[in-house]
Order: sequence, then C-alpha cells, then structure tokens
Amino acid sequence: MRIIKSLNFPILIFLIVTLSQLVYVNSLSNQFTYDDEFTIVNNYFIKSLQNIPNLFRKDYFALSGELSYRPVVTLSYFVDYALWKLNPFGFHLTNSLLHTLNSVLFFFLLTWFSTYQHTLSSSSCEKISFTGALIFSCHPALSEAVNAISYREDLLAGTFFLSAFILYIKAKKQHTFLPYLASTVCYLFGIFSKEMVITLPLCIFFSDIVLMEKRRYRKILSGYLGYILVTTLYLLTRFIFLHNPIESHVSYPDNSITTNFLTMSKVVASYTKLFFFPFSLCADYVVPYASSPSDISFILSFLLLSALLVIIYRLFFYSRILFLSAVWFFISLLPVLNIIPIENIMAERYLYIPILGFCIAGSNLLVSYENKIRFSHTFERTNRWIIFILLSLVLAIFSIKTIKRNKIWMDQTILWTHTAQTSPRSFKAHSNLGNIYRNTGRFDEAIHEFRHALSLYDNYLDAHNNLGVTYRKKGMLKEAISEYEKVLQLSPGYPYAHNNLGVLYARANLLDHAIAEFHNAISIKPDYPDAHNNLGATYMGKGMYEKAIQECLEAVKYSNRYSDAYYNLSVAYLNNKQFDKALEAVKIVLSMNSDHHDAREILRMINEQKR
Repeated sequence: MRIIKSLNFPILIFLIVTLSQLVYVNSLSNQFTYDDEFTIVNNYFIKSLQNIPNLFRKDYFALSGELSYRPVVTLSYFVDYALWKLNPFGFHLTNSLLHTLNSVLFFFLLTWFSTYQHTLSSSSCEKISFTGALIFSCHPALSEAVNAISYREDLLAGTFFLSAFILYIKAKKQHTFLPYLASTVCYLFGIFSKEMVITLPLCIFFSDIVLMEKRRYRKILSGYLGYILVTTLYLLTRFIFLHNPIESHVSYPDNSITTNFLTMSKVVASYTKLFFFPFSLCADYVVPYASSPSDISFILSFLLLSALLVIIYRLFFYSRILFLSAVWFFISLLPVLNIIPIENIMAERYLYIPILGFCIAGSNLLVSYENKIRFSHTFERTNRWIIFILLSLVLAIFSIKTIKRNKIWMDQTILWTHTAQTSPRSFKAHSNLGNIYRNTGRFDEAIHEFRHALSLYDNYLDAHNNLGVTYRKKGMLKEAISEYEKVLQLSPGYPYAHNNLGVLYARANLLDHAIAEFHNAISIKPDYPDAHNNLGATYMGKGMYEKAIQECLEAVKYSNRYSDAYYNLSVAYLNNKQFDKALEAVKIVLSMNSDHHDAREILRMINEQKR
C-alpha cells in the first residue's frame, strides 16, 4: 500500500478511470440485447426529437416501452439515437462512460466520509477512497447494468444519487444555498431516472446522525425540506398525474404478503452473497417462493440475516462509518424488496446503488486491518504487502470476471443460451431462445423451447403468442389460433395476439374479421407498425386504396426502414393511379433491397402506366 500512499489525487482518479474503462472495453462491440430491441431498436418514439414533449404526457408508457415513469432515461435514448442512430457502439459507450463517472463520484464521496474518522491519517483516508472506488468500478455484479442499454436507469440513478449527496455535503460545509439547490435538482433528475433514488434523503439523514459530532437535530431536519418537496412531486406524478395502470396488475408472490416476506428474505441473503462471491451471475433469476417458515432455504437466509443484524448492531459501537455502510446497503435496497410489487423480484442491476455501502465497508476494513496490525517495523512492512497483494488479487479476480461476463452479453443468442444453462427454470430464457430458433428457421426447436417455457409458467403471454407465430409459419393454423385465443383469454389487451389473429383471418380471406383484429391491436398500441401495415394490406384486398395508403403511411411513420410497408404503399399508390408517389415509394424499397423482385415488378408496371 505504500505505493498508493505516494500517489496524488489526479493520478488516483486517472487510475480509477483507467480500470473502469478497461474492464468494459470489450462491451463496446456488443449488440443490442435483452429489452434493447423493444426500448430502442423497434421503438419509433426515440427516433424523432419531435416526440420529446410526449415524455410529459399520459401516453408516455405506451410510447416509451417503460413500465414506470422514467423520462430522464428515455431522454438519454433520444440523445444517443440522434448521435448514433442504431449503432450499438454509441449506446454502449454512453453506459461505460456513465459507470466511469459514477466511480469517480464515489471516490469523492468516500473521501468526505473518510475525513470523519479522526483517528486516520490523510494517506489512510486517501487509500480508503481509492480502494472503495476501484472495487466499485470492476465489481462483476454491476456488469448487467453497464451491458444492458435498457437498464441505463440504474447508471443514471447512481450518477444523480452520488451527485446530489456530494452537493448536499458541499452546501452543509459552505453554508450556501446554491449547492443545496443543485443537490435537490439532481435528486429530482435521479428520482425520475429510477425510483430507487427515493432513498437518498434517508441515506443523507443517517449519515448526518451517525457522522456528525454535534447532533443538532432541528438544524439537520430543516435541511431536508427541498428533498421532501421533490419526493412529494414524484409521488403525485407517479401515482396520480402519470400513473401507469399496468403497475397495479403486478402482485405479491402467490398473492400472499407472508410468502412475499419469506421469499424476499432469501433474496436479501442472495444479494449479500453476490457482493462477496459474484460468480453465479444470471440475467434472469428465478427465486423459488418460500411459503412456510420451515422452508430450509428461508431458515438459512434467516440465520444469515440475523447474523448480519447482530454484526450491524455491534458496528454501531465499534465504527460509525462501518455502521453507516451497512445501513446504506439495506436502506437503498428497500424500493426493490417488493414492498410495492415489482415484476422481477431479484436482479443484479438492483444492486448498483446498494453495493456502494458494501464497497465503503470493504475499503475501510482493508485499510483498518493495515493500520492496526503493527507489531514491529518488519511486521508493518509485511502487513502492508499482504494487504496490497490481497487487494490486487480481489481486483484482478473481479476484473477478469467482469470482462468474461461482458462476452455473455455479446448478442441475444449467447445471452439466452447461457441464461438457460445457468437458470434452467427461467421461462423467459427458454422463450427468447424459441424466438431465436424461429427467426433462423429452426421451427421444431423453437416449438420445443416455447413449450418448455410454458411448462415452467403456463400464463406467460409472450410464449403463447410466439408459439402461435411459429405454428403459423409451419402451416399449423388451428394450433396457432388456439395459442392466440389463450393469450386473449388471459389478457384481452395484448396487442400482438390481436395482430397475429388478424393475419390468420386475412390469410383465410375473412377480411372483415382481420380488419377488426388489426383495429383492436392499433387501439391498444397506436404506434404498432406491423398492425398498421397489415391493416393497409387488408384494405388493399378489399379495394379500399385510400385507407390502405393511410395505414401504410402510419406504418412507415413509426418505422422508417419498414420495407414491406413501403412496398405495400407503392402498390396502393399504383392502384390509386398516383404514379409519382408509387415511384417514390418503390425507390425507397429498392434502396433498402436492390434485389427485391416484387418491387422491380412494380417499378416496371409504373413505367408502363406512365407511358
């Protein structure tokens, strides 16, 4: 550690930046994965800056693809798309830079925390800050948040959380209003990035209570008015002004509060284990519900958590900073402990802010161990080398694991194949594998994966719908209809089943039935380009060319590289005797696919008509 002692602030920051960038450099070549195709690739909303006002309207949820109100995150996608279009490199670069920024911000926050330990020298404070930031920058459990672009909300939440905390400290030290105002603004941006930031005022409160020498409670409490106002604004917006009714459909495990409590105890224990042993990482955790206190997994988790609580209690008398780090971890976890039901009860990305608490504890313990064991000058040097080697070993193991983990997020095939292997009961992984097989023409394998997913969770709408699509492609129309009907029995508002059912009706020449289903899909999801295109094609089948043109224009409005919609548009224009517009549309098709045989035939017909 002596080599660290000689380094100054700029060099320390340079080393933190270097490590955080090196461990994620191989993620820059990754493709769009997980929910990225839904929130970015096929999301017309982020592809036009004219849509930005819709961030503050009730149709935000239908347009953005988000379940919760997170306009700051969606705005970042607008910016990335304006800069990079659909080049995944740019989106991954943004995520990597945000994580690096957070590592540096954490270094500064830790520097302030360390100054409250008056028994430590300035060099020890520097070591604590540097060590904690390094652990955070390369910890493998954070790789999901950095690799999945659609989980950028955790990175942005971390940025604004740390910025708000640092600015609050600056305001308190300087007794000035401007940094405090900036802190509340960061809190506002953070809470509208992800709801986990709502724990910031509590973390600040406990840091004030635990670390302040003179506990002037009235003065402390008066400093929280800005955060209380922002929190009130957020709660009103989230649950009244811009409430997403779909959130109300998420329920507790087995619809039981008791089961939820027992199960989430297991989840908290698993999160604790992931910090110390981040090796069995998975993109989709399936946590078996604990329905009874006699469940052996709950008993083990309960014993672990009880031991942790005893340790935390003892820490209160031993080290204020270690006590605060433990409190930080559990407080910042509160929003994802299913108190208000959430879709995924466990995910690595949820650890992005809570793990900061463990990083504070880990760095303090390492440096404290170095400072306390000094039997002689010889042993002091030996001890320092032991700590240096131990820290280097931990950082090396974490960095290698993170680099390897990045490769798993390379593309959808690798991600879901690995997830199905590491989490065999993940119905989501098997369903996504089914999609991959179907898209490559491996229909029988796709059907097997969808059926396996449904054997794990029979009410999984996406699996039923995608199984229906696969049956349709195999010509098994009765089976396809049966799957779509199952979806609509479970959820009448599922737009994709309405669209797919309409396709089957159109194929059977039941055009009025098809039109009704396409309208149903569009009424639920107005920005659904496939439904608009299919409706346009059906209108053409009935000779209603004006309506066909209108629907095809809607399709290309929501997906400006939709060659099938442009082709149908050219056919509709041709039949409507609008030759110039037909020529313009077919040229767009050929610009995307010069070998499009049908488009060349339409071009020939247009030229003949124009003669």
